[in-house]
Amino acid sequence: MTRRLFGSAILLALCSAGMAARPIEFGEGAIALTGATVIDGTGALPRRGAVIVIVKDRIAYLGDRGGVRLLPQAKVLDLTGRWVVPGFIDAHAHLPRSAAEPFLTQLVAFGVTAIRAAGESYVEQNVELRDRIEGGALIAPRIRTAGVFIDARDTGFGNPTRVGTEAEIREVVRRDAARKVDFIKLYVGLPPALVQAAIQEAHQHGLRVIGHLGQTTWTEAAELGIDSLAHSWYCGLAHSIVPPQYREEFRDFYIPNRRFNPMLFRKWREVVDPNGPEVAQLASLLCKRRVEVHPNLVLGEAVTWGDDPAVLERLEPDFAPPEDAASWRRGRHLFSSYWPPEAMAEAKRAFPVMVQVIGAFHRRGVLLTAGTDYLNPWMTPGVAFHRELELLASAGIPPLEVLRIATRNGAEALGILQDAGTIEAGKRADLVTLTADPLASISNTRKIERVFLRGQPFEPARLLPRREKAGGS
Repeated sequence: MTRRLFGSAILLALCSAGMAARPIEFGEGAIALTGATVIDGTGALPRRGAVIVIVKDRIAYLGDRGGVRLLPQAKVLDLTGRWVVPGFIDAHAHLPRSAAEPFLTQLVAFGVTAIRAAGESYVEQNVELRDRIEGGALIAPRIRTAGVFIDARDTGFGNPTRVGTEAEIREVVRRDAARKVDFIKLYVGLPPALVQAAIQEAHQHGLRVIGHLGQTTWTEAAELGIDSLAHSWYCGLAHSIVPPQYREEFRDFYIPNRRFNPMLFRKWREVVDPNGPEVAQLASLLCKRRVEVHPNLVLGEAVTWGDDPAVLERLEPDFAPPEDAASWRRGRHLFSSYWPPEAMAEAKRAFPVMVQVIGAFHRRGVLLTAGTDYLNPWMTPGVAFHRELELLASAGIPPLEVLRIATRNGAEALGILQDAGTIEAGKRADLVTLTADPLASISNTRKIERVFLRGQPFEPARLLPRREKAGGS
């Protein structure tokens, strides 16, 4: 006798799929993906010819063809010659104040099914969007959102919430906690004492803390208990890994910082050793404290080659809002527009050293995720994410591990691993089907045929505002 699975009886299959000697029947309401090679995001080797069964918004079965019986009422998609991976997770994005919904839908077209909004001034908008998406009201990635940027009073950049005392930073954290955010975001000008106060207060409210830091080094932040560190090329990491005798000279070597000196790129390249003790010690600390790192290499590359139109075009600005694309094409990347030619040349020589550092972090077990920092210049929604994966692969990280970084690790960082990030029975059916093997080339993550969001299939071309470009997605 076989067992039937319909509607809400998912738990029967979840309990039985791994141990049942008899096939499980799926009928009306089930979608079966058959014949594909499944890369489940855990780091395990691919499963060829596997079957995934989706019931409502959940993966009800993952296993061999012999473990299921598909009744005529089930919808069967033959994916022979295709690959299925978990939905991608962007661990560092920012949402526009206006037109957020089409922006989010475009991310889905590129396979992104969850994002972390890493800090805005319009907190209530992001919280509302997060909750609407959780309710299924939009075709959009699920969101976990940070609160406001919190920075020191005298940094002079952007429009963060500025603090000068421990009492003030604790009050800002409490206010964001009351707004029901998921993370607290700390910025470049905060010294260690204020970072420590913010972490303590956030953890009391059950909130994780992200740092785009400068005045506080990564070593200090990890020792203070931070949960996540953003960026690599132009933040506290750059001066956290120079030998001790050079730390004072590189103390201000982070962006944004009015004292940043781009003429130091040459010396930085000469004194930093990706295989040296400074990198090893920091990596060991990050592993010990389980600090997540999203290196955001794609923005670093754009800034460093900000005088090269070919690098911009590789990021396909025609997928960006037209006014953004036009602005980007009018000149150099804003963040490096003031660097003299000799600094640009030295930065290009130094950037590969940072890529090697990220490769060393991976080999030493640091929890890496993939993030883009959307809304910054040249960060084309969707395209930038896949370029980030290519840069991670260029660090010597095997494609199977890059996929783990882009899926499972991202889910851990967002606090949704119990429900997303891997292809496993019981998890949400957020999946991407590809027409080419991503293990042969990580660039094949762009070869998207369908995106399953909460179990519903979408074709990228139908989600993109510029359908003539959809063939490249």
